[in-house]
Amino acid sequence: MTGPVRTVARSATYVGLTIVVFVGVLMALPEPAPPEDAADALPEASFAIVRVTVFDGERFRPEQEVRVEDGRIQGVGRWLALPPDLPRVDGRGKTLVPGLIDGHVHTFGSTLNDALRFGVATVLDQFSDPQLVASKRAARDTLARGDEADLFSAGMLATAAGGHGTRYGVPVETVGGPDEAPAWVRARKQEGSDWIKVVHEDGSTFGMDIATLDRHTIGALIAAAHAEDLRAVVHVSTLEHALEAVALGADGLVHVWRDALIDEAQAARIAEAGVFVVPTLSVAASIGGDALEGELLEAAGDTPLSPMQRQTLASRFPGGDEERVSNAGDVAIENVRRLHAAGVRLIAGTDAPNPGTASGLSMHGELRLLRRAGLSGADTLAAATSVPAEIFGLDDRGAIEEGRIADLVLVDGDLENDLSLSPRIVAVWKDGYRVDRSRVHQERPQTQSASPAPETTLIADFEDGIGAAFGFGWQVASDRMQGGSSTGRLSVESGALRVEGEVAAGFPFPWAGTIYFPGAQPMQPVDFAGREVLRFRTRGDGRTYMAMLFGAGGSASVPAGVPFTAPPDWVAVEIPLVRFPTDAPGVIGGLAFVAPAPPLGTFAFEIDDVEIR
Repeated sequence: MTGPVRTVARSATYVGLTIVVFVGVLMALPEPAPPEDAADALPEASFAIVRVTVFDGERFRPEQEVRVEDGRIQGVGRWLALPPDLPRVDGRGKTLVPGLIDGHVHTFGSTLNDALRFGVATVLDQFSDPQLVASKRAARDTLARGDEADLFSAGMLATAAGGHGTRYGVPVETVGGPDEAPAWVRARKQEGSDWIKVVHEDGSTFGMDIATLDRHTIGALIAAAHAEDLRAVVHVSTLEHALEAVALGADGLVHVWRDALIDEAQAARIAEAGVFVVPTLSVAASIGGDALEGELLEAAGDTPLSPMQRQTLASRFPGGDEERVSNAGDVAIENVRRLHAAGVRLIAGTDAPNPGTASGLSMHGELRLLRRAGLSGADTLAAATSVPAEIFGLDDRGAIEEGRIADLVLVDGDLENDLSLSPRIVAVWKDGYRVDRSRVHQERPQTQSASPAPETTLIADFEDGIGAAFGFGWQVASDRMQGGSSTGRLSVESGALRVEGEVAAGFPFPWAGTIYFPGAQPMQPVDFAGREVLRFRTRGDGRTYMAMLFGAGGSASVPAGVPFTAPPDWVAVEIPLVRFPTDAPGVIGGLAFVAPAPPLGTFAFEIDDVEIR
């Protein structure tokens, strides 16, 4: 019998890294070898694209010629004086757009390469390790050949002690009050932050209580950023916080709120203040159960996805109130519709690689969602090119005009009349060089090799206590290892493993449960070659739990989880291993069964006869 499996969600607040800290590892997935039939031969460095429809950042211009030399655009027009020996690309029936700019990402693992292969030439990162950001700075300042998107970033975010952003494995210097704001901002500027991100998040939208900065500290941070000639953006998830951030002088809001609909006067207030919004509709749609996964996979066509892209696109946020989350996407889209009608400037941003998104690929989903919110095709593409370039001072990109960097995306089709064709990419050029879209890149190779699993399919029947047929065994796991307050206990009753405890407030994303390690040491991978199904029996308090599979050494992205329900009476649950969105679901470093929040409070469930067969 297959146990009830449903898509559930919690929040768009960068929850993906929570479980990365859970295993204490941040490793990239293995790099596949590139296909032998690599990129088709198309010119690079110096060439012209002729008879093409150009979206120049503001409008569509048919029958254009674009000349590129040494990484920059040297001319755009209907009739250019092109040298007879200059290589040409036939653009008939195609649309040429500037390299896309994703206005909200988080960078690690393969995200920069994943973005570029799908036409996103620049990313605006809203929270990453400052050392990682510094290591990528040289690439954006040159026109050398590369295989990653250029990275601009806020670096470290401004948040309260114990607040959102403090539990994701990146050391964060928190802000204790308004008096600390000037020194905190100066330190970020010295680290290389391109702007300042401030967190205004108390968890109320998601039924949680999270420490957050008070309005005086937020105002002081915004003022300090402006004193240092830096923009200040504010993370919000409620309409009240959004309006408060606008009143305090924020330059932009990252995320559109899903708790209430904005009215005409409020939208006008945001527009009059000149505040921009990065809605991140992709994550809102994911929370609402509309992650566009099938649509985007179909749109990707033959372009290979990295293991990380496949995993994050297929993952989902655990937990959540069904009625509230089911409306999340609709409320977000309607708010964007009203903001756009009021004249608020919008920037396309995906918040990748959160659950339900894939770096690069989800930008094309974001374009579709913005169109759904009522933006024209030109306005939508502008939100992904010229608008973020103008707002963030990136005057060398975001448009197809003389002097700009030759970050270009050639699409097969008429985007003016059908923007859904945007994933039909013929070629991507970065700094004038052709991008090999067939080559999936990873920063670091996998270092652990998997040992073969024993022949037995049974892991544990708990007839002799808390034990296992092989491996390191079963352990309690909870958010306490990250500073939280949730608790878990394991016991054996009547030949079954009882997992109980309390999911408690005091951590941004509370959770507790158990984890089994099949290897001799925690997270040592074991290869269950030829096995197809995780099977177990369960019963419990009727709530939804998560079965999560960790690959070799953990993951640089969201863990592979599938929800299941533990009803009062015993049921058998079978989950095909392919349901776990990992590159190699048969290679397992850990198998967890956890209670996520919401809801908070006590939980209890039992599992028995766990096997992989």
